[in-house]
Amino acid sequence: MVKFSCWWTVLILVAVSEAQDSEDTTAVVSSKGDLTEDKCNKNRDDCCSQLYIGEEEDLAKCLVIHSPKLPADRDSDVGKTLMFLSCFVECLYKQKKYIGKSDTINMKMVRLDAEKMYVDRPKEKEYHIEMYDFCRKDAVNVYNLLKVSPGAKVLLKGACRPYLLMVFMCMSDYHQKHECPYFRWEGSASAGTKDQCEDAKSKCYFIDGITLPKKNDV
Repeated sequence: MVKFSCWWTVLILVAVSEAQDSEDTTAVVSSKGDLTEDKCNKNRDDCCSQLYIGEEEDLAKCLVIHSPKLPADRDSDVGKTLMFLSCFVECLYKQKKYIGKSDTINMKMVRLDAEKMYVDRPKEKEYHIEMYDFCRKDAVNVYNLLKVSPGAKVLLKGACRPYLLMVFMCMSDYHQKHECPYFRWEGSASAGTKDQCEDAKSKCYFIDGITLPKKNDV
């Protein structure tokens, strides 16, 4: 699987430098000690620092389609990176039929998709819908600021529907700003937290009476 971290770092740096997010970050209570249903619905130490990129199956299809736009490893052209990422994200939302009129997010399709994806996982279904609803609104403010920035306009020239890219950016760290329930918990091998976060997640699924789904996130 292609590593997204370097592209995402560039993207976030560009967004932050061109438009400061004025929204106050919601404090999240850290979950410690023995797991309970309440603690499973909150941030857990060392399990909520990873950006959420999406499901591997969805990402793989669009990666194949847009691989010709993928910048070379040592290509430092941020514009090329943004072009690839924006077209990649557009592909993801087209695939799910999430794009509404005037490049907005079609919440009706988001809800229908959530019903199918999380048929036996009500908390994840509600989280998915709330995340899209928040980010489609948040992205409007960020994109409007970027549109009036000369530097951002140059970088985004030729990009595929930049607004959708702003939605995706918001979603990638949504759990860090709002809540980080157990189904978003993910550790890292480098920090030595991968196994403990997976174990805690598994226990929380058990507490909710849900069989742990096969992991496809990247």
